[in-house]
Amino acid sequence: GAVTALLVVVGVTMFLLPPVPGVPVYLTLGIVLPAQGHKTLGWVGSIAYSIAIGLLLKLFSSALQQKMIGENLSRYVRVRQFVGVNSILMKAMRLVLSQNGLSVPKVAILIGGPDWPTSVLCGILRLSLPQIILGTIPVVFLILPTCVTGALLYMASLKDESGNPEFSWAGTVSTITASLTALVQFGSMIVAAYYLEQAADKRMDDVAAIEDDAEVKKADDEAAHLNKCYREVTQWQKIPMFPKLLMRLSLTCIVISCYIVQLFSSRCFTEHTLTDSIDDNLRGNVGNLFLPLGWIATGLFGASMVLLYAFIRWGKAKAKVEAIEAAPKSDILAYGSSDRTDFDLDTHVVATADGIRADD
Repeated sequence: GAVTALLVVVGVTMFLLPPVPGVPVYLTLGIVLPAQGHKTLGWVGSIAYSIAIGLLLKLFSSALQQKMIGENLSRYVRVRQFVGVNSILMKAMRLVLSQNGLSVPKVAILIGGPDWPTSVLCGILRLSLPQIILGTIPVVFLILPTCVTGALLYMASLKDESGNPEFSWAGTVSTITASLTALVQFGSMIVAAYYLEQAADKRMDDVAAIEDDAEVKKADDEAAHLNKCYREVTQWQKIPMFPKLLMRLSLTCIVISCYIVQLFSSRCFTEHTLTDSIDDNLRGNVGNLFLPLGWIATGLFGASMVLLYAFIRWGKAKAKVEAIEAAPKSDILAYGSSDRTDFDLDTHVVATADGIRADD
């Protein structure tokens, strides 16, 4: 009871973190729950219990990701623009996932796709939660071999009174079940990619019939115009002296930094491996990993990034000025809206670009 509750809390927390996939969570369930419950439920019963908890955990977490995160994020134009809701791929995915019941393409996307991004995307697309949960249930075919692998890994570590392995076959079988886990995971990804491409190619009329998000389309058009202006104002022959100096200094810093690290790496950093002790090898200070020349190389790298950022900010400010001058007066406010483009610059930066242009 207490162990299960703790694993559920930790598991839900892990599922709500974008980089964490589901397989490590299922593997942990397969190791811990049979280890704690095999004396009361038996090995088969405890493994089945871990599979059931894994399935409930996945379904509950998917619901949270879709409703609590995805649907809230869907209110923001920038988020919808970032995921490309008007793209052919997203429309094909909406078409497949909107189908009622179970289908191979739908199940493949929900199982083969990354856990957090897939569920959150379903929320951003405002898809039906009951239908998505129904399509997610076959994830049990991924959870089963993963939990079995975890249990077998634990069983392989057990010794009898004489010190011999209690289950000598468990290690070998765990390799097979781990391979099945990988097969289901990557196989689902391949099948999902295939059916998405098929939907985009062979159901073009259905995909085209899905209406564009008007707010996102407007934002995309504005961003495309600003990108065009950015490419124009950052042509080398049109760049003023000071921004050119920023770019040249940035390039010089990064080149020198790379050559220092490549040619004099032993003079830049203290040799340290993952198994070395920080206390013994670095005298308890992580900063001792860097030798004086290493600090110089790192400083040059940082300076290069700052100078490049300054150049990009100048380019975006100049592009925004050009876009505002070229746009009709009714569109000027749109270019200044923080919800419309990626060029969200303050008045000071725009004024700076005007000053540079005046100097020209």
